[in-house]
Amino acid sequence: MLETTPILVVALSFGMVAAIVFVIGQYFTTQAQVQRRLLPAQASKKSVGAPASGLQAFVAKHFDEKRFGIDTTLRGKLRRELLRAGYFRSDALNYYLFCRIAVVVLLPTAAYVASEFLLAGRPWYAKILAAGLTLTLAIIGPDIYLDQRQRHLARRYRKLFPEFLDLLVVCIDAGLSLEASLNRITIEIIKHSRQLGLNLMMMSAEMRAGRSIIDALDSFADRVTLDEARSLVLVLRQSLELGSDIGDTLRVFSDEMRDKRVFRAEENANKLPVKMTAPLGLFIFPVVLLVVLFPVAIRLARMISTG
Repeated sequence: MLETTPILVVALSFGMVAAIVFVIGQYFTTQAQVQRRLLPAQASKKSVGAPASGLQAFVAKHFDEKRFGIDTTLRGKLRRELLRAGYFRSDALNYYLFCRIAVVVLLPTAAYVASEFLLAGRPWYAKILAAGLTLTLAIIGPDIYLDQRQRHLARRYRKLFPEFLDLLVVCIDAGLSLEASLNRITIEIIKHSRQLGLNLMMMSAEMRAGRSIIDALDSFADRVTLDEARSLVLVLRQSLELGSDIGDTLRVFSDEMRDKRVFRAEENANKLPVKMTAPLGLFIFPVVLLVVLFPVAIRLARMISTG
């Protein structure tokens, strides 16, 4: 009995420590899950209850779209373009109008003031031309910026779309419905792409508001501007109408999207030699030619000078 006492003491001590660590770990895990679920609600309450800042109040008061005669159709179009560019704030349209007007006013003015110093001896029409060019750039610049941002976000969405489908397949295979699966994977997607996660949250809000899941997915595909998302809507519509298994349909579609991403990467790799031709010809080949011919040129110069 005395010989087994140390072993029992060590075993009981190890068991007590393991039990304490397990209980503490479960407590912190539960608290983290609760905080993660309450975070969107707390953020929305904070944004609703917090007083508006000076710039936000100024923009909301003086740059409302109704002041500039923007009708419902144009307002909806601008709002859709801003959503595609990743701007989800309710006052994003007000900030868009503020930025457009500020750029149109400030950029030509700054260009004219700079031309007064840099083009002091030039004719007056040169200064007006510089201001006119900057005015043109200020008018078309915001649209170009939104277009480039939409393309950048579309590339990021396209990279994450196969993982989105894989998570959707896993949740459906686990027994969740399609709507519950979309709500579940939003938490994981938002960790990798905030914009894609917010688009999924908007889709979930539309479904809770009464829209059908196909209509909500169609709106989601329109916001992310992906052909893969539009194909997903068609596949799910056919699956729901024909009554086939959604899990099998999504599994096949996910494999196709993953193969398409591999083919896209191979296509970009095959384009690389063609894209490197210009830098090689403009920068590397002249340097190599100079290194090879420079000693020959020095010897020829010496021979001519001595001869």
